[in-house]
Amino acid sequence: MNRRRLAIAAIAAVCILGLCKPAVIRTDRDTRLAVLFRWQSGDIQFVNSVTGRPVFIGFRLGRRFQAFSVLTDETTEAYYTNGTYDMNTRASQETTDQLRFCSMKGISLRLGFYTYSIKDGCLEVTLLWTLW
Repeated sequence: MNRRRLAIAAIAAVCILGLCKPAVIRTDRDTRLAVLFRWQSGDIQFVNSVTGRPVFIGFRLGRRFQAFSVLTDETTEAYYTNGTYDMNTRASQETTDQLRFCSMKGISLRLGFYTYSIKDGCLEVTLLWTLW
């Protein structure tokens, strides 16, 4: 009976570890630990300091940060891409275990249960493990 309980506990732990995505969220002034889950989504919003136009980047959390989409105006997209590729097509193919953004005008991050807003600084989110 004890082996069966141990096996069930081990299976439950593996499932939880596979679903949980611990991350470190850093700003210029603060560092925090966050617990995220695979099915959660997030977005980053900021104003491009050159064009003065808003940028919205959405993404999902799977094994890593993935399924990115970018919403902005044509001028700002051309600023980032120099008009040589479609930003959404390229962004949707990207996966990463770290996000890093800096902005003089401010950044707003919504990630799962968490929301951060900073002004004139940088924001970094790093997944601590990316099993499966």
